[in-house]
Order: sequence, then structure tokens, then C-alpha cells
Amino acid sequence: MHIVVVTATDCQIPQPIHGKNLARLARECFTNQQALTIDFKDVKNITQGFFQELFFPLVAEFGADYLKSKLMVINLSDTNEQLMRSAFSNLDGYFDKLAALDYQGCDEEIFFLNQTWLIKAREVARENPVLTELVLGITDDAMRIALGHLSLEDIQFIARSNWLCFTPRFSSQFLMNFNKEQPPMVEAMLGLTGSIC
Repeated sequence: MHIVVVTATDCQIPQPIHGKNLARLARECFTNQQALTIDFKDVKNITQGFFQELFFPLVAEFGADYLKSKLMVINLSDTNEQLMRSAFSNLDGYFDKLAALDYQGCDEEIFFLNQTWLIKAREVARENPVLTELVLGITDDAMRIALGHLSLEDIQFIARSNWLCFTPRFSSQFLMNFNKEQPPMVEAMLGLTGSIC
């Protein structure tokens, strides 16, 4: 399997949640005894947390020797390689973060889902009110404005609530029909708006 980071993350600077998502794909690949190439072509900047969330769980689960035989990293710039080395030498910060989440009784996956959604919602709310309604389903102008003003500290506080910050936009009937046959795209879009039963 070949994963291009810029395509898989669709983000200019891949974040820890993207590393976690790629780790899930890698886990599926390794479970099926497939080799994996992770391609960093056109990735100019990256976070330490991305490398930590991508590689540390895989090393813990499969071991370094297995990864050496099944995992190849290509097109990693010198700057990003230095960041990766720095991430590997900064284990204390990574484990402190995991311990803090555990101490707060916060489900790590709920935290990262909330954090990612809130960051994206803030970005969309700031840039395009129309997309805020179409993509995120937020029709309330006051909510859009409030999302646009969130600080990173606000986002992290809300993300730790242990409650998912968004709900499905489709009906149960839509899901039941979806399993029977694939609806045309128009019906799928209407299903997301709740306009069909």
C-alpha cells in the first residue's frame, strides 16, 4: 500500500490527529501482512505530534524490527526528518500528554475527534459563512460567529468534555435505506439535510 500524506490528510501542516488516522490505516495494512510506503512528497511542514501519533503506537504494537521490514518512509525533507528525530527524542512530552488525558478521565479518541472538528469548524466559520451551513450544517449565525472566535485553549477545553461535539445530519431511515441499495447522489445529499424520510 502507498499513502501520500498530503492526499490522506488534506492539510497543509499535518497534525497529531492525522498521524493517528494514518496509524489506523497502517495497522490494517500490517494486520493483512502488507507492506506500506508513506510518502511525504510536497509536505513542507509537519508537527512533532504527527510523528509521535503515527509511529509510537505502531512500534509498541508491532515492534521496531517488524516495521523495518514492512514500512518505508520516502520523500521526507531534511527539515521534517529533523522534526521526526526530535519527536522520537521527546518521549516525555508524548507520554505526559497521554497521562494527562487519562488523568482527566477523557476518552482520547473523543478528544481528538472534537478537537479536529472544532478546529475545522473555526476555520470554515471564519472563511465562508455559506460553507458553514452547507458543509457543517450550522445555520445559526450566532453559533458561526462564536465558532470563529474560539481560541486554541477554548477548543481544547471543549474537546475534553468527553461529549461528542457534533451529531449525525441524517435520519435513521436514510441509513436503513442506504444499506439496502446505494441511493443516487441527490438522494444522499437530501438525506444529509434531513429533507427525506
